[in-house]
Amino acid sequence: GIFLNSWRQVVADEEVQRFSDLRIRKEEHLFLKALKSIEPRLERFEILSPKGVSMIYGYLGGYEEPVPLPLLGDGARRVASLVLSIGAARDGVVLVDEIENGIHHSIMHSLWEVIAQAAALFNTQIFATTHSHECVEAAHYAFKPMKGYPFRLHRLDRMNGVVKVVTYDQESLEGALAIPLEVR
Repeated sequence: GIFLNSWRQVVADEEVQRFSDLRIRKEEHLFLKALKSIEPRLERFEILSPKGVSMIYGYLGGYEEPVPLPLLGDGARRVASLVLSIGAARDGVVLVDEIENGIHHSIMHSLWEVIAQAAALFNTQIFATTHSHECVEAAHYAFKPMKGYPFRLHRLDRMNGVVKVVTYDQESLEGALAIPLEVR
């Protein structure tokens, strides 16, 4: 399994290795698709070492020079880290703290669609925390059309000093979001 902190900076060597593994298995298309939701001009990625340090670079339409992944912004770095971690944790789990950090609300639905596709492709289970109602709603609608609705929301409630888990399946979450009830 892999744990992604909400505050942790991407470690370039880990990301390069994970991207290399995806390229070797010819599965980097999902990585490109995920990042295109943030930067539509992206055409492809490559690992380059212009100053002796390997880094993932993206090629943008209209630009001659490749751009280092970190210069594409915090959202791109966050999505890249998520997708690469899901691919690296094949048949395992990825734990993500505050998944919405660095992600603009306008692409939250796209992010969850990519997470759902990556999780299915790599048979990886995702456990993510959030404080964002928009994030929960986006996840619900991204997973809603999928067979078997492979999404569950677990909320921790403190009742009389005891923490209890309240689980929402598709029907209960849909009802709670329609009211709207607080589900975070």
